[in-house]
Amino acid sequence: MKGERSTLKDLHAFFNPESVLIIGVSRQALSFSYTVLKNLLEIFYKGRLYILNPNANDILGVKSYHSFEELPEIPELAVIVLGNGILEVVENLGQLGVKYIAIQTELKPGTNINDLTIKLHETCSKYNITYLGPSMLGIINFSNNFTTSIIPVRQHIMRGNKDIKEGISFIAQSGGLAGAMGWWTPSQRLPISKVIHLGKGFHINEADVLEYFLHDDTTKVISLFIRDITKELIEAVRKVSSEKPILFYYVGKDDVQENELKKAGGIAVLNYIELFEIAKIFLWCPEPKGINLGIIGPSSGAIHLIIKEMRNQNLALAKPSEISREIIEDKVGGSTCEFGNPVDYWPPEKFVGIKICGIYNTASEILLKDEAVDGLILALEFFTEIEFDFNIYSPLIKNYPNKPIITILIQAEREGAKRVTKSATELKIPVFENEIERAVRGYKLLYDYYSKIKKK
Repeated sequence: MKGERSTLKDLHAFFNPESVLIIGVSRQALSFSYTVLKNLLEIFYKGRLYILNPNANDILGVKSYHSFEELPEIPELAVIVLGNGILEVVENLGQLGVKYIAIQTELKPGTNINDLTIKLHETCSKYNITYLGPSMLGIINFSNNFTTSIIPVRQHIMRGNKDIKEGISFIAQSGGLAGAMGWWTPSQRLPISKVIHLGKGFHINEADVLEYFLHDDTTKVISLFIRDITKELIEAVRKVSSEKPILFYYVGKDDVQENELKKAGGIAVLNYIELFEIAKIFLWCPEPKGINLGIIGPSSGAIHLIIKEMRNQNLALAKPSEISREIIEDKVGGSTCEFGNPVDYWPPEKFVGIKICGIYNTASEILLKDEAVDGLILALEFFTEIEFDFNIYSPLIKNYPNKPIITILIQAEREGAKRVTKSATELKIPVFENEIERAVRGYKLLYDYYSKIKKK
């Protein structure tokens, strides 16, 4: 069963069904089954919604049907959240004609999993049913406004990611980490497309979902939190990673399998949060053409911190042309070295007015225009009094769309940092606050990814 593969059609109904039936919704507020229904109502799911509970006439204002025979139509997707009688319910759904079932029931201690697996698969094979679970937290589909999550999904988070064109999709072998995407807001808001936790995954596994994401237009980057690495997963990563970057964080002990996943094209990150922080570089930055970086910063200390990590990552300082160097020295001044890069403008004439903004605008324009510069790192030591409009980068992005721009905030005062981060996010420029090494390493991972693709 593990070797079977789903098709795009097989999984579409789980992420974006036209109608859904929830079986076993409890009237007990804040219970897992109650929350599935509550989430769908709060996010204003537009499909047809049915619930089945023989002991209730309605729950949260939704009519409750007492039997399968009462249902007005065959739902495209059935979600099982009751605790007992799974096999009997699946049999009834098969007889009804349901073809897609998500079993989100948590298996109780003492359950004979092997026996359940065999009988469940036999029943689903008899009726040609594709099923997920059991013991799964569910799915969150931000791009199509749907969820089966058993824990809260906030309306404002769903609304903020609705109708995205390109985003991150997340597969987690942890219900809590997958579910957290329904309420968590990172410092720099990222477009999230889809989230899934498969639980036991007897029929459909993470490899199947990866292949589904390969064909999903709203998924540009894939992040994986994994405890177990299977051969199927490695082969799926090998297939998908040549088309879409796959970041992973592995918490298991099998170094051999982890290395195989890397060889297959998986991009290992150093910790959990980097599944999203590094992902924004892959999501927002274009393919780097080389390892030669331009740096603009307010102090030699900040610049040296960046350069040290560049050495660790085998990245190089770009060497601008003589014309570029002359313009930078003439228009920027400060402590700029004779090579024109890095641009160290300390000390400026003053912090107010348009002076600082003008320095960054001029230096960025010159470095991005120079053919020797492959990407740009902006270091900002920010306090509130500095008048700085990050929107100066809007025309620069349009004029130089093929060069990555990454921003690092170093010891930035909170209000100023919030202002810069907001504008940068709107422009799709990654911002790293006091995370110099992560920002530089992220550029290198991006460069390595595209370099490997070209060799294939």
